[in-house]
Amino acid sequence: MRSIISTGCLSLLAFSLSACSWVGVLATEGPLSLTERRGLDSFTLVADLPEGFGLSITGWYGPVDKTRLNCQVTNLYDNEQQARHLGKGFDIPINPEAKSTSRTIPLTYYVGACELRLGKVKMDIDGRYGEQIWQKTYANANFYIHKRAPEDEQGFDDNGTRQVDAQCTWLFQQSKAKSRLGEISKLLTCKGAGANLQYDQLAGKTVKLAIEVNPVEEPYRDDTWIRFPEGWKPCLPKDGWQRCQKPPVFKTFQMNGQTCTVYPGCTE
Repeated sequence: MRSIISTGCLSLLAFSLSACSWVGVLATEGPLSLTERRGLDSFTLVADLPEGFGLSITGWYGPVDKTRLNCQVTNLYDNEQQARHLGKGFDIPINPEAKSTSRTIPLTYYVGACELRLGKVKMDIDGRYGEQIWQKTYANANFYIHKRAPEDEQGFDDNGTRQVDAQCTWLFQQSKAKSRLGEISKLLTCKGAGANLQYDQLAGKTVKLAIEVNPVEEPYRDDTWIRFPEGWKPCLPKDGWQRCQKPPVFKTFQMNGQTCTVYPGCTE
């Protein structure tokens, strides 16, 4: 894992501070960062990823007791003391083939004498829909860690596994970026990707995130494309409005260097 933020808001640049203040903070935090270590307890995240998908994951940790030694840091924006927070991140790269992979996520970290406990696992579900650099996007998925999970939340089965099923759908649109105006671009939405987990139930357990992709794509915005048996056709909007004119007037779009009239087949 890589350290995202080891001292709360240390990454904020505060030009109003004197050089002595800045050097003083670094002199304190530099040696202290060398004491950073993970705790003994952890849980396993298993990700079942479709082809063209990956994950960007960050575990966020906060102090068990803000008053303990090393649990306060200087906020460089206003030079005030605040609670220390720590982010530990890692990536599961996008793979051209479907794969199942696992990572171990510690439940605690220590910085000096300060114990920090996992409070959230933030994930970006990364998806690629083409070979161009820009043909990539993501959807959010979060695991929230509670002292006590909601009563209606699903628990772990007899094997110590909690299943989280994410249903992802590609949403297509005509790009508004000047560099690719009129090209098809896509967004990603994933339902069911989050979970509420209870901290004292996590040690030694497995949380399995299974991602499935809806084979049917949908327009990003309603009433901007009209569906026909051969596919979707984009229509011109009303003046000052985003929705289709009535009766509709259709337009062309660009896809992979071609001028097209219907998505996804390009030509009728």
